[in-house]
Amino acid sequence: MHLLHWLTPTPVQAYGERTMMYVPQRDRSQPSSLLLDLAIKSISRAREISLEDLVVRQTSNATDYPDLWPGEHYRLLGAIVDVMRPAAVIEIGTYQGLSALSLKKFLPPNGEMTTFDVVPWTQIGDTCLRMEDFADGRLTQKICDLANPDVFKQSHELLASSQLIFLDGPKDGFFEKQFLKHLSEMNTIAPKVLVFDDIRTWNMLTIWREIAFPKLDLTSFGHWTGTGLVDWNPNA
Repeated sequence: MHLLHWLTPTPVQAYGERTMMYVPQRDRSQPSSLLLDLAIKSISRAREISLEDLVVRQTSNATDYPDLWPGEHYRLLGAIVDVMRPAAVIEIGTYQGLSALSLKKFLPPNGEMTTFDVVPWTQIGDTCLRMEDFADGRLTQKICDLANPDVFKQSHELLASSQLIFLDGPKDGFFEKQFLKHLSEMNTIAPKVLVFDDIRTWNMLTIWREIAFPKLDLTSFGHWTGTGLVDWNPNA
């Protein structure tokens, strides 16, 4: 067999999305020491953990790879929880439940998390969630649209007391702007770390750049579509 056969990679079906490069020094904010320390510790922890127990929950046509890291963010999400040890975690966007399960797995003994969506998890095809995931009361799903200011106010106390919020909403150019607007107007009880998914996708570029709080692009160690950390502390 010709040597070239061994040197030529096997073609694979590729998928990509548009994005844009920009100079980070001209951004509205730079990383804080808190974010840099959290990133270093979480990256180190993500190398060690396994989410094989989530892989076996998936159907044969699944397109997410929870134990793949870097490239997917699930192990990084679990690592962040393991490092931070937050008592209250919020997720925006339940969908099939992989992120919720990754976050919940590493909650401290006193930790609880709430995942928000506009569709109940029981109505999502190929969901990885099971009834027993909610049995201990440490995981709760709320069905509502947090872009609505009145709905947001109803969850004010829960959002104000959270230490970690993972935003994996629709990325439609509207929801994230409204959510951040409501969050900025809220009297927060605790400083928060916000984890953003898909910050490199087209609809999220401007939203990510306009965040004035200290932030850190962690894409190379998270989701290939973009992972970003924000040190959200209005009281600082």
